[in-house]
Amino acid sequence: MEDSFVDLLQSLTNDAEPVDGVRLAAFSDLDSERLERLARVWEQLRPERRQTLLEELGLIADAQIELTFEAINRFAIDDSDATVRLQAIENLWECEDPSLARAFIRRLNSDPSHTVRGAAGKALGVFILIGETRELDPGIQHGIEEALLLAARSDSNGEVRDLCLQSLGYSSRPEVPGLIDEAFADNSEPRVAAALRAMAHSANRSWSENVVARLHDGSPRIRLEAVRAAGDIDAQESVPDLVELLEDVDEAVRRAAIWSLSQIGGPLASEALNSLIEQDLDDGEAETLRDAIDNLVFVEGAIDLFTFDLDDPQDLRA
Repeated sequence: MEDSFVDLLQSLTNDAEPVDGVRLAAFSDLDSERLERLARVWEQLRPERRQTLLEELGLIADAQIELTFEAINRFAIDDSDATVRLQAIENLWECEDPSLARAFIRRLNSDPSHTVRGAAGKALGVFILIGETRELDPGIQHGIEEALLLAARSDSNGEVRDLCLQSLGYSSRPEVPGLIDEAFADNSEPRVAAALRAMAHSANRSWSENVVARLHDGSPRIRLEAVRAAGDIDAQESVPDLVELLEDVDEAVRRAAIWSLSQIGGPLASEALNSLIEQDLDDGEAETLRDAIDNLVFVEGAIDLFTFDLDDPQDLRA
């Protein structure tokens, strides 16, 4: 077994040898000894090779949930190459170990790459949500919020500021609504979109007026964020507008409207989703509609409102 692991490491140093996805399962749940062996050859690999390796591990983790590559991704957070650091952070999006937050804060505070800082700021939102909805050490949560607040206010890159604001949307800190208002009033597309995403993360209906005001915005990106936010904050007054947006010129907006209607529910939403059954939807919209009806049935027991069998492959033009 150890010999095969050594052989795997050696094969990685040979650029002519393809990365073997089957053999990479050996990197799951690395102990300290194997991680140390990996570290000794890691910098011998070209950055492109290291990135490809992490990309493959991410795909394997999605396909085989029993495998975990947390150790190698944690190690790669401090890689010398920004693309590798970025991939490592993205691979760790499901990890809820609070100790990981410190590594993300370190990257947010000091990484020279704005894409890495932004990814770290986005990843920290998971821990804010955990702290607000479950349990997180107050000291860790405070440290995360302080790092995000600082970056949202003063990072040199606008995308980083926006991603940090979106993560702060989960927070109940009193400073956050003012930051969201400021971004919403900026009137530039990226800032307004970030503010709407933060409103969605708050799950707070107090933002309903702002959200509804942007549902028919001229920017498809802003309409999309507003539609998503309407569902996430349960903005019941948005339902008539969402029904109109089922005919939006942008497919992403139409699909988001379908899903948001299922989140909010009510007779008008149910009737609108029911009416879509007879329409000639493309495959993407039909799939979204099936999922939305499943969700609505779960949320409010609306099965009697629908005239088809959810399991019938003939329905919804599946």
